[in-house]
Amino acid sequence: MAVSIALFPVTSPAFADCAINLTGEVICGAGRCLKGLNGKIWCSRHFLGGAVRTRKGEILCGRGQCVRNSRGQVYCSSVIGGAALTDSRGRIRCYGRCLPATKTDCERTLAGSSG
Repeated sequence: MAVSIALFPVTSPAFADCAINLTGEVICGAGRCLKGLNGKIWCSRHFLGGAVRTRKGEILCGRGQCVRNSRGQVYCSSVIGGAALTDSRGRIRCYGRCLPATKTDCERTLAGSSG
């Protein structure tokens, strides 16, 4: 009897990113950027790294893509740019290992200007 496992992506692919905060400043990072409930932008400090908003609105980041499980815990791939998905049983699966997302893996860099 064959068993199949369906994988469901929870986040969009990670990439270098920028976002505009509430005061109009552009904040950039090496990886994905998200706005928290307080309007503050946080980005992954890792090239192709992930960022996820927790249920409380806090932004946590990782080396690779990040996903949140049904209990609200956020895990990311241990590999720079590595994939992370939630399987059909709700377990997080990561390329390499799954590591807890952290605030220390996030950055807030003010974008430069062309003028």
